[in-house]
Amino acid sequence: MAFFDSGVTYDSGSTYDEAVPPTRPKRMSKVKLNLQDKTDPALDKFGTDHIAAMGGNANFVTPNPTAAAFLVLSNNFHTALTNSNNANQTAKQMTVLKDTARAALEAALTQRGTYVEETSGGDAAKILSAALDVRADAAPVGPLPAPQNLTATGGDLEGTADCHCDPVKGRDSYIAECAASATGPWTQVYVGKKSSFTATGLVSGQLYYFRMKAVGAVGAGPWSDLAQKRAT
Repeated sequence: MAFFDSGVTYDSGSTYDEAVPPTRPKRMSKVKLNLQDKTDPALDKFGTDHIAAMGGNANFVTPNPTAAAFLVLSNNFHTALTNSNNANQTAKQMTVLKDTARAALEAALTQRGTYVEETSGGDAAKILSAALDVRADAAPVGPLPAPQNLTATGGDLEGTADCHCDPVKGRDSYIAECAASATGPWTQVYVGKKSSFTATGLVSGQLYYFRMKAVGAVGAGPWSDLAQKRAT
C-alpha cells in the first residue's frame, strides 16, 4: 500500500482568541441625607459642616443652590433654632413664675374667704356681695349599701386574720363580725373607720367566716357577703 506525503506545511498565519466579556460600567454612588432622622441641632451642624466642606472644593465649583443662597438658608435656620430654644427656656421660667404667683393668690383668696365667712356671720347675701360663691348645703346620705369584695387572708401573727373590703361612700364607720360557722353565732371583732382590719384572738388553724357592714348618718347598712379563712 502506497503513502503520499506532499512535504507541504500549511499555516494560515491567523491567531484565534477566546471572546472577552465586556467590562461592567462602574456603579454610580448615591448621596445619603436621612434628613428626617436628624434632630434640629444635628441638622444645623450638618448644614454648617457641608458649607465648610464645599468652600474651595474643586470638585464642585458651581453648586446648586449657590454658596451665597445656601449660606443664607443655613444661617436662617440656625437663628430660628436659637430663638426657639431661648423661647422654650423663657417659657419654662415664665411658667414657674406664673405658678408661684398663682399659689400666692390662692393663699390670699383662702384667707379672704375665711375673713368674709366669719365677718358675714354666714349671711349668704353678704358673702355673694363679695363676689364669692356660697357652698350648697350637704345633702344627707341615704341608706348605705353592703360593703363589696370582702376578702380574708392569714394574718402575720398566730391567731389572726386580715380582712378588707371596698370603701363605702358616705360611711362614718364599719362593723365586722366573725363566726366559726356560716350561720353564726357571730362575735364582733372590729369597729372603726377603715375598710381593713386584723381580727385577733382567733384559734390558729380554725376556719372562720367574716362579714362587714357600713354605718352612716341614717344607721347601719346590710351585711356584706361572707369571706372565709383559717386563722394563722
